[in-house]
Amino acid sequence: MTNQGNGSALAGRVIQTSVFPAAILALSTLIARLLVHGPLYFSDGTGHVLSIIKRLYVIQPPGYWLFNRTASLFPDPVLAISVMNILFSVAGVVVFYYTALLFTKRLNAFLAALAYSSVFYVWFSGEIHSTFASQIFFPVAIFYAVLRHDRGRSDGWLWLAAILFAVGAGLRPSDGAFMFPMVAFYCLGRLPAMKAVLFLGAVAVLCLGWLIPTILAYEHLTGRLAYPETGGRLVGVLDYLHGITSSKSVIFGMNSGSMADVLRFVLPLAVAFWAVLPAIILAVVRNRRDWRFQMLLLWIVPGSLFFAFIYISDAPYLNFLSPAVLLLALAAPRRMAITASWNTILFLCFVPILSKSLAVNTFNVYVGKYTRYGIQHQWWPNLSDLQAVTSDTAPTNPNGK
Repeated sequence: MTNQGNGSALAGRVIQTSVFPAAILALSTLIARLLVHGPLYFSDGTGHVLSIIKRLYVIQPPGYWLFNRTASLFPDPVLAISVMNILFSVAGVVVFYYTALLFTKRLNAFLAALAYSSVFYVWFSGEIHSTFASQIFFPVAIFYAVLRHDRGRSDGWLWLAAILFAVGAGLRPSDGAFMFPMVAFYCLGRLPAMKAVLFLGAVAVLCLGWLIPTILAYEHLTGRLAYPETGGRLVGVLDYLHGITSSKSVIFGMNSGSMADVLRFVLPLAVAFWAVLPAIILAVVRNRRDWRFQMLLLWIVPGSLFFAFIYISDAPYLNFLSPAVLLLALAAPRRMAITASWNTILFLCFVPILSKSLAVNTFNVYVGKYTRYGIQHQWWPNLSDLQAVTSDTAPTNPNGK
């Protein structure tokens, strides 16, 4: 039997012996999302629905045209976004499980998939009406398709990876940009030159396909949905992007806004993954010459640098890099089980800790609001609001919801 045949047969056996655990993961994730699903709220949820109703399909940069246009195909945009995000969550956990199986045995893969499903901000993303949940699925699906192609050399997996990249980038363009270094690394290191050119060319053409309707949509964006309020034209979009990346970046100076962005990146990651951090460090050191682990690092690092030094506003931005973090820790099943348990307890049991302590309220805002409490109470406080709350006064939502 040829190497290609061996790779395909091995992949086939992996799938055949893992359908039952995958079904359990899918069902448990679906039930978990449905049980704590909340009403329309949080961040840009209302903006997305309003843009669909007005047939604009874009909000602030980078627009999210594909996300809103897809939701507009259904009679109820609120229900459509809910269904999309729940399905992204379920599919992402299942694909993560099959990806982990290419590295480790079934028990380890199952525990890792449970941990992935339970990460508090990943769980939160599947419950809210925004674009974050798409990145629970697409990055790990791209990585899986690439690994399957490398094992069996079937071109179908490679072109599937190109389509997944384009669709994922279309739904959430910023995260698509962060995935590009990983994809380019695979093309340059593992593909023949002509095939690499064809693959990257296909990705570029497909991604540019979303850019045209997005630019046209911005020309009609005015009023309440315009960011900034310059009529929504392309020059306004560029001004908006320049503003958020300069005023809140530590590169341009240390201030409360830039330091807050650093905490919004570091704190949720530390809270979610503290238990597996030693295993991640050990895996990186031991497998530094393995191209698959190099790809995982390229999956994590570019976005992390942007979030830490340029801009991040909410913990669910971290969805796209979370699968790679957990894939690095597959050799530590006990720590993975602790991660799953800890995140589940945090998500389900968190309630705000009433305090005037800056450290406590930083935890409340940068971690606690991305939990079931945040969903059920539509709790979306700012740090300054909580600092003004006395110990005998319950925290309130500054938006009055």
